[in-house]
Amino acid sequence: MKERKRDVYYWQERTILKNLNIEWQEHAIFKFIDKQGIQGVGAATPNYYFGETFKTTMAILELIRDLFEMEDDIENLPNIEEKFNEKIKRDNSSKTAVFLAIFDYLTNKYNYDPAKLLFPTKKSISQESLFRIFWKKDINIFDLLPEIQKDEKIIKIEFLEKPLLTEFEKILKLFKGKKLWIDLRGLFSHHEIRQILKLLKTSETIALEQPTPKYKENTLSNLQINYPIFWDESIEQPEDIIRVSNIASGVVLDITKVGGLTNLKKHYDLANILNLETVISTRIEHSINLNWSNKIKNAFDIIDLNIDHYIVI
Repeated sequence: MKERKRDVYYWQERTILKNLNIEWQEHAIFKFIDKQGIQGVGAATPNYYFGETFKTTMAILELIRDLFEMEDDIENLPNIEEKFNEKIKRDNSSKTAVFLAIFDYLTNKYNYDPAKLLFPTKKSISQESLFRIFWKKDINIFDLLPEIQKDEKIIKIEFLEKPLLTEFEKILKLFKGKKLWIDLRGLFSHHEIRQILKLLKTSETIALEQPTPKYKENTLSNLQINYPIFWDESIEQPEDIIRVSNIASGVVLDITKVGGLTNLKKHYDLANILNLETVISTRIEHSINLNWSNKIKNAFDIIDLNIDHYIVI
C-alpha cells in the first residue's frame, strides 16, 4: 500500500448567531497536514438555494479525501481542480473549503499570501460599504436600530422570505431618511415588482438587488427602473454574467457561491471587462472564510461584509 503524502481531516463547526431567531449556522471545515507539519485549513457554509446541504458537502469531502492524501503535487491548482471536477460536478461549498485550505497551505509554506496576486488593491476607486439587515416575519429589526442610527453606511435590506406589500411599505417607513439597497432575492412576481417600484418612490433607494428569479431577468425589459440593478443568485458561472450584462449595473460575488478564490477571480475579471461594478459579499460564514473575504475586499467596488451584528464573538 502506498504511503500517504499528507494527513486529511474534516469536521463540523458552528457559528452561534444572534438577532436572527436562529441558534447557529453549520460550517464544513477541511484540513490537511504534510510530512513537514505544514497545514492548510479551509471552511465553507452550504446553502440550500444552490442545492447544497451540510450532509452532501461532508460526503463530498470524504469522497475526495484520497486525492489529498495521495496527490504528489498539491500546489498544482489547475491539476487539482481538474481531478476534483472529475469527481464532483457541483456543490461549490465543498470546493471552497478544499481550495481555501490549499491557499492557506501555500501561505503557510511560502510566507506569502497568493490572494494578493489574484486581487490587488484598486487604489483609485471610491468604495461604498453596506450595513446588511435581514428581514423575515419573526425577526425583530428594532433590536438593530441603535446600531443603524450610529452607522452612516448604506442600509442593505435582504428579504429572507417574501413580505406582504403592506409589510414592505412599513419597512420602508422604518428606514425613512436612510440610503437603502433593496435585496429582493427574486421573491416577487412581475406585477409585484411594479407595485414595489411605486412604493420606492418615497424612499432614498440607491440600488435593487436580484429583483427577479434566475433566468427571469429579461422580464424587467418593459419596466421603467431608475435604479442600478445588481444580480446575486443569478450568478453562479461566468457565463451568467454575460447573460445578464445588458440589464445589470453590477454583480454580487462571494467566495463560496462560486467555489473558491480562483473561480472568484474568473468572475471578477469578466465583470470588469464588461464594465460592471463588483460587490464582494458573503453568506453567514465561518471566520476562516470571512477572513479571506476581508483580505481581498479592497479590490472590489462595493463591500457587503458587515454582518458582525448577527454573529456572537
